[in-house]
Amino acid sequence: MQNPQQVYQQQAVMNASPLQLVVKLYDLLLQATYRKDQNRVREVLNTLTESLNFDHEPAEELFQLYQYCQDLARDENYEEIREVLEPLRDAWEQAAKGKTGEQAAG
Repeated sequence: MQNPQQVYQQQAVMNASPLQLVVKLYDLLLQATYRKDQNRVREVLNTLTESLNFDHEPAEELFQLYQYCQDLARDENYEEIREVLEPLRDAWEQAAKGKTGEQAAG
């Protein structure tokens, strides 16, 4: 029998929009910085990097930012990673909420 919390988390991911999934990745990344889990930080940064679509303008800037955060992770500078990515995470969350609001209105 599966853990009910695990089932809930799986359903939350399965029902999430692409923007909401990005927010969830940022949440995982930030949590890992607080735990000082270098492997998890680097793993989530790799996932974010691999999911970039270079057909859209901010992808190159995000790629460079994620590479910079990889360097910070190598140096175990978790506080600076949070300083860099928390505002970006909040922006993604606002975008996800705005998209959801537009979809509900449409």
